Amino acid sequence: MDDFDRRFEKTFAMVAFASNRHLVDHMRRIINLLEIDAESAMLWGLVAHLSVAHAMHPGAQPADLLAPDGFLLGEARPVRLADLVQVSGLPKETVRRKLEKLRERGKLGRTEDGRWVVLRSGVDETTYEFTRESVKRLLQTARVIENILQHAHLD
Repeated sequence: MDDFDRRFEKTFAMVAFASNRHLVDHMRRIINLLEIDAESAMLWGLVAHLSVAHAMHPGAQPADLLAPDGFLLGEARPVRLADLVQVSGLPKETVRRKLEKLRERGKLGRTEDGRWVVLRSGVDETTYEFTRESVKRLLQTARVIENILQHAHLD
């Protein structure tokens, strides 16, 4: 989009409103539909992201990284507790306790050396549908924000 910075400046309040509305709604849905607190959701997401980051090298095409069922090809790389503490900014004991609860719920597993992995079996029907709806809502929000920016009065 041409003149993004100028368009953003002229529409800041509405873009911020649409963006924040999406983020707050997403967190509300995580807490209510997945029955998980915000910090645990963040940690679950961090384990997922950090365990596949090695496959996302520059120039990688997403379709090349996926199995026919839509999941990542190959094995996820287990994540150390220390890395999760550093990236999350949460206290070590908080991270450890919340990871254990996610393990008890079947969302995460632990390797013999104590590293953490997301369990494919942890993506149950509720999680799958939640993610499906989340993507639809994210795309809708992106369209709303793009429309706001496109109709900016650039006097």
